[in-house]
Amino acid sequence: MAHRLNGETGTLLVVDDDEAVRKLEARILSQLGHKVLEAEDPMEAMRLAAATPTIHLLVTDFSMPGADGLQLTEHFRTVHPQTPVLMISGSLEAIDGRADHLDWFAVLAKPFTSEELVHNVRTLLSSVNQAVATTVLASPNQHACVHH
Repeated sequence: MAHRLNGETGTLLVVDDDEAVRKLEARILSQLGHKVLEAEDPMEAMRLAAATPTIHLLVTDFSMPGADGLQLTEHFRTVHPQTPVLMISGSLEAIDGRADHLDWFAVLAKPFTSEELVHNVRTLLSSVNQAVATTVLASPNQHACVHH
């Protein structure tokens, strides 16, 4: 189930094996008011995903030891199936065609500016909010489900 944000902030999971990049992304997103969880690899990311009931956005590097960002996305979506994903990569050709089947998915090329990161995050979060808001509920006690 997709979770609508209250206001403009939410819980984000940032995954990157490069500590400097991960810390920079986390700082930028924290300054926007988001709660940011950090993981240095896909295994740690999955531990956090399993332990965190609601994650509004996964921001992940593509190239990491152990599993690439697409493999992480597939595993992550078993726990949080409707959470949007922002994939960050310096090698877009490695992703080309491999993510076409994914909903709520965007790719940001390295190097990027903080403005580009913020724009992509806001766009993905907004798309989920709009989808949840337009879902018609069968009864007031039923949870909204987003179908694509």
